[in-house]
Amino acid sequence: MPFTVYVDKIRARMHSPVLLNILWLSFDKASRLLIGMVVGIWVARYLGPSQWGELNYSLAIISILVAIANLGMDGFLVKEIVSSPDKRNEILGTAFITRLILIPLGLIAAALYLYLLDSPVNSYYILALLSPSFLIAPLDVIDLDFQSRLQSKLTVVSKNLGYFVGAAIKVYFLYSQKSLLWFAAAVGIETVFSYLFLVFNYQRKQSILRWSFSKSRAGELLRAGWPFMISNIAVILYMRVDQLMIGSLAGKVELGLFSSAVKVTDIFVFIPIAVSGSYLSTLVKVKKEASDLIFIEKIHHFFVWMARLSILIAVSVSFFSSQIVEILYGSQYSGASAILIVHIWALVPMFLGVAAGQYLVIENLQQYNVYKTGIGLLLNVLLNLLLIPKMGALGAATATLVSYYVSAIFSNFLFPATRKLFMHQVRSIKMILAFKWQR
Repeated sequence: MPFTVYVDKIRARMHSPVLLNILWLSFDKASRLLIGMVVGIWVARYLGPSQWGELNYSLAIISILVAIANLGMDGFLVKEIVSSPDKRNEILGTAFITRLILIPLGLIAAALYLYLLDSPVNSYYILALLSPSFLIAPLDVIDLDFQSRLQSKLTVVSKNLGYFVGAAIKVYFLYSQKSLLWFAAAVGIETVFSYLFLVFNYQRKQSILRWSFSKSRAGELLRAGWPFMISNIAVILYMRVDQLMIGSLAGKVELGLFSSAVKVTDIFVFIPIAVSGSYLSTLVKVKKEASDLIFIEKIHHFFVWMARLSILIAVSVSFFSSQIVEILYGSQYSGASAILIVHIWALVPMFLGVAAGQYLVIENLQQYNVYKTGIGLLLNVLLNLLLIPKMGALGAATATLVSYYVSAIFSNFLFPATRKLFMHQVRSIKMILAFKWQR
């Protein structure tokens, strides 16, 4: 076959809507990670552990409110729009109004939470300045429409423009030596600009005014989508509840140290997602076309290398943790070094958990993710209650580590349908030193 034919095939694939959509989403994650790390670390160094912890405490509250208001049904709604394109405006409008109704309840819950904890007045001001991230979150249904049309480029461009505006404002505030409240306002302003750009891009070809609300459609969406709602809300609680508990039980300085350590771990979170996403098609093809024995070998090979990669990262970061914290955050965050050494090892169950998710999808066992996440969340809360008062942020990192291992690995032993998965994960950890290449 002539070389030009191969070139034409490559060009055709590069212009595939699916591939272009994936590339735009990847660009979104990479740009946000890069800018967020640079500007975020700069802000953390400027504010210091106490104020940095205070800002992250309020951000954790907002993140949980947004997750609850969105009902954790994004993926399900995209599926519904694709399945029933003629009902697109009804689905979008119903989802928008349903989320809008929850906003007053969320604001009341957040204010009551701060009141019961006898929080200082400054906490209310910070939450108010961050509130645009919650108040206009229902407009995220526009992104769902773009996803269903494979037009995520429009969302990425819109939100990144807002993100760049927010980053520029934060840099200006850094040079101007503004107070904490100004940086909270910068986050709110960033959100407002993101959604202004998003609505502008949507209105160019569609119209929000065409959306409609259907009470019966709302009931159908809630009845059919409740497993996704529970699972996704549990995930965001799992990710953020430790920050709330540290802030409440150990203080904002400890939360600042914990948040700085977590941001280092977060640098590597995209790796298992990228690797698993790339390997999924191979696993699906083997499952469909090859024998069960070959499929098991491929799964085992997948888990072994995910374990090796995560352990390599964890060992490297642990060894240089003091230097990493010193270079990124400065001496005022030196206490984060020990927290990072513990927290970075959560990458091992995280990598294996993401890989396990692909196995569950292939075997149609996705419902077990709900149970596993629920077990991890409950254990995390209990361990935080026990360890944070005694060990501070280090206790929270320990709770995260233990709960991740239980949720991502050991919980698979509890269910007959997932015990094979548990054995694959355990074998992969045992064989990390057996660097024999498997095809």
